Amino acid sequence: MRLLLTFVLSCCSLLCLADEVAPSLSVLTAVTTRQTDGGSSSRLQAGISALYPTAYGALYWQDGEGGLALPAPGGWLSLGVANEPIWSLGAVGVSQNLAVARYGVDLPGDGALSVGYADRIGSGHPGQLIVANLDARLATLGADSLRLWGWASLADRQRRQSLDHDTAGGEWSQEQSNLLLVWVHPFAPHWALDLGAGSRWGTDQNAGHTAGWQTLVGVTWSMDKR
Repeated sequence: MRLLLTFVLSCCSLLCLADEVAPSLSVLTAVTTRQTDGGSSSRLQAGISALYPTAYGALYWQDGEGGLALPAPGGWLSLGVANEPIWSLGAVGVSQNLAVARYGVDLPGDGALSVGYADRIGSGHPGQLIVANLDARLATLGADSLRLWGWASLADRQRRQSLDHDTAGGEWSQEQSNLLLVWVHPFAPHWALDLGAGSRWGTDQNAGHTAGWQTLVGVTWSMDKR
């Protein structure tokens, strides 16, 4: 599970030979707090992100989603499978897998923007999603950086009906949207402190929704030196 780290794959580098690109691995442990109808809710979460280049692209695992990333005109393309219980774009209380296809572009400062399409694998809770992820560096101060993380999804009517979400409106409707302003502070060669605050909106069962603030306090270990 990588709830708040966005889908970042430096796939432009895959235009080089695979043995010229080093594998990468990072682990995030964080306490996240969200505003709810009853006040606030906190939980401890952990996430693993990995990228392993091959001669044909790169194998990746991030945010409960894994597959193959390939170079594409102007950016990169990924084909994978997401496990909805630990996928940040998944619905609450749903245990299933989805096939995910994305197109993305790399942004300055090791950032990325991607847009994708997800479809249910199997017959339970059928439906489709349009998903988007953003990681953008806004500023740097020495080794520190200020970043904007965002993740959002639109659900089709079939998915909303199967999850008992609000079916009013058109064929596609927002399922969730999140923005988080994050300060990243490296404090050791392989370690960084992540502090974030932002907003969230998400649909609930019984055609309801919750909206409010969210925060993140976490520590990230990375194979690469910070």
